[in-house]
Amino acid sequence: MDIINLLSEQISNQIAAGEVIQRPGSVVKELLENAIDAGAKSIKVHIKDAGRTSILVQDNGNGMSPKDAALCFTRHATSKLKNVDDLFQLQTKGFRGEALASIASIAHVTLKTKHKYQEDTGTLIEMNGGTPIRNEECICEQGTSIEVKNIFFNVPARRTFLKSDNAEFTHIRNEFERICLAHAEISFTLTNNGNEVYNLKAGNLRKRITDVLGKKSNENLVPIEEKTDIVEISGFVGKPESAKKSRGMQYFFVNNRFFKHSYFHHAVSKAFEQLIPEKSHPSYFIFFTIDTAKIDVNIHPTKTEINFEEGKFIYTILLSSIKQALGKYNIAPSLDFDVETSFDVPISHKNELPIEPEIKVDPSYNPFSKFETKKAMGTGTNKALNKQGFGQKSDSKEWENFYAIREESNEGPTKLIEVEDDYTKNKYLVKNRYLLSNVKSGILIIDTHRAQQRILYNEMMSTFVTKPLSAQKLMFPMELDLNQDEIDAWIESKSLLSQLGFHFTNESGGIKIESLPSCISDKDSNICTDNITKSLSGPEKPDRGELAHTLVSKLVYVVSQNFQVKSDFEIESFVNQLFSCEDHSFCPFGKPVMQTLTIEELTTKF
Repeated sequence: MDIINLLSEQISNQIAAGEVIQRPGSVVKELLENAIDAGAKSIKVHIKDAGRTSILVQDNGNGMSPKDAALCFTRHATSKLKNVDDLFQLQTKGFRGEALASIASIAHVTLKTKHKYQEDTGTLIEMNGGTPIRNEECICEQGTSIEVKNIFFNVPARRTFLKSDNAEFTHIRNEFERICLAHAEISFTLTNNGNEVYNLKAGNLRKRITDVLGKKSNENLVPIEEKTDIVEISGFVGKPESAKKSRGMQYFFVNNRFFKHSYFHHAVSKAFEQLIPEKSHPSYFIFFTIDTAKIDVNIHPTKTEINFEEGKFIYTILLSSIKQALGKYNIAPSLDFDVETSFDVPISHKNELPIEPEIKVDPSYNPFSKFETKKAMGTGTNKALNKQGFGQKSDSKEWENFYAIREESNEGPTKLIEVEDDYTKNKYLVKNRYLLSNVKSGILIIDTHRAQQRILYNEMMSTFVTKPLSAQKLMFPMELDLNQDEIDAWIESKSLLSQLGFHFTNESGGIKIESLPSCISDKDSNICTDNITKSLSGPEKPDRGELAHTLVSKLVYVVSQNFQVKSDFEIESFVNQLFSCEDHSFCPFGKPVMQTLTIEELTTKF
């Protein structure tokens, strides 16, 4: 009769893992936070196959005793809380005691640890799907080393729904960067399949930002600092000219804990109003220091959602501090009262004595002398007037011919409107874009821009499959201002982009384009690369075939915007090309290339 059962520890841990451990990036986040709470000054992360095969996190923190090492895999076992009051005075990253138990329940975990007060040996523990299979002494250095292998090995559905290696490693790197930016005082190392991605030395926040995002980001950082009784705000915002159309470089931290907050994001966006273009997003790295009793972190297991007791006041303070910073560093229009009112004297003239300027007057100068000279030379010297018959003596025969009566010619009626010779060349073209043609049912209207997109798309798609498209080498390489995710997206699609005519190198953490497709003009190069970057770094990356379609479509769209046909021959050749294409009625984006205006529709207009 009784149907309610108490779940086993293993089932409870797997249920908890569904919230805490969503993908390999979640494992990296939890292990990094544990290492920081353990007082580590150096943390190394080694990834294999985007975390599917192995995740290894090593730190030089305080380590654990043999008893703590065995207990840490038990659910709700934590060293961060002693009583209920501690929940409202959190100074650590973790506190729920669920992470290690959840990780151990869905993977093979090997733990090596040695407490700082242990002299000889440390502790080795192995877990298999939540079951301990080994617990013994081992030789290891002070600190903790945790290796997680075969994640989701016992939950096949979760493993199947993992994305590609590049997508999963992007999530890992994002979690890694958030932790690194919050703790500039700790050195971090990240490797992927044996290749070093980051080797970050301990330093200040500005150095950490430039190490993570690239040296060019340093010149775009504007410091902000505000201290009140409610909150202390520090960090950096990006200059308006560094705003991007993606929201990649936007970070909020409260007490060195990363969080997301749409309300505070609105304050930042409002501070940048009229300073950045529409649909652009400023970059920011903003740290809040606030009394832990006035925030609630215990909302979601990921701990990225936080409630603030005095959120409205913090909003106002944040808005004011950013506006003040932008004005102080002359980013926003402001008056500078500190500049001296004296003239700036060149260094070469500073040691010279000032000399009073002299005004010299020529009493014999006559400003009208030039006109008198021309008048004396006569009126027959102007070649332009002489050519038209002015300034020359007239002949009596010319006057007789002038008054002579001319007989009307029988060539035909006089035309009231003179038609230019080249009028017939453009008789089908309207506004240099729309072609009009007479058909049986009425008038056929062709959008030449969309038609050109269809023609170029078919040519490129049929060509690049067998051989690369023709490319033009740039005299000066074109450097793209990209974040790390966008750089990885370009590198991942390098073979496809090379087939399309984009040849580039990855130097000093950036992309340098050396060649562009020959159909791209210089003025369209920036628009084209921006469109391609958006397509490559989208949230869902398509397969190679869909990606080729997307990239070629973006390419032909940019090229077609400046397309024009002029002569009758060009028009005829263009129309023939269009109708020889498959799907000539629609452009690559699915929009109609041509429309027919019927006689009935024309009649209703009159």
